[in-house]
Amino acid sequence: MLGMDLAVKLGIGQLEIRSAEGANVVTLPDDRLRHIRALADERGLTVAALASPLWKWCLPEAAPGRVDTFGFSTKVPREERLNWVRRAVETAVILGAPIVRVFSHLRVEPELTEHFVDDPLLPQALEEANRAGVRLLLENEPVCTVAHVEPLLEVLDRYGEQGLGLWLDVANLHEVGQATPEAVRALAPYVGYVHVKDYRPSADDGRAFCPAGEGCVPYGDVLPLLHAARPALPYALETHVRDTPADALTAGAAFLRSAVPGGLA
Repeated sequence: MLGMDLAVKLGIGQLEIRSAEGANVVTLPDDRLRHIRALADERGLTVAALASPLWKWCLPEAAPGRVDTFGFSTKVPREERLNWVRRAVETAVILGAPIVRVFSHLRVEPELTEHFVDDPLLPQALEEANRAGVRLLLENEPVCTVAHVEPLLEVLDRYGEQGLGLWLDVANLHEVGQATPEAVRALAPYVGYVHVKDYRPSADDGRAFCPAGEGCVPYGDVLPLLHAARPALPYALETHVRDTPADALTAGAAFLRSAVPGGLA
């Protein structure tokens, strides 16, 4: 596992697992999951979080745009979803991950877009997770229905006592224009995990990913506030730099260690 070996080289003791062996990890059988866990154990690594694709989906009749779900279908019938929740929870338990990421439904045609806050599957999923001893954290994802501060707070206020927390992606918050000190202070009580990636605007009005700390995401304003409010949070580097991911992770790790004392495990 090249990612595990790089983590060891960088002095990182924890892993976030999203895919393995060319597949989304929630689709792998138990024996392959146990093998992945054994590989991590051999290297002295623990699994901090399962980056599952739960709720990054829509109804089969909807037409989502281009979405990266790392080998998992974007179209999932309602009758199949609880089984995928259960599978993700089982996967987390086998890997030893205390945290499972969820999303909030893809934004599709208005008449087919589903509403996360009222989804009857969410309380069921929280019950399944609580029973298994893992926690569900909602990522703020721009292609999904809950990406801005106000709806995030609505969902977290409603389900926080049932265990739902926030998987905060600072760059995603910046993408929707809300990576501000005020937003971070409001969201901080709910944050259980932080995604860190960076980018620069590209000539085609898109994004060119770069090592953390070298782009336009205002980490200098946000990270000190977040660390002051929640000093024990784990920070995870995302690997979005396609050409030189190892170099980008190495530079990003150095940046995080300078920006967040003790934040990168």
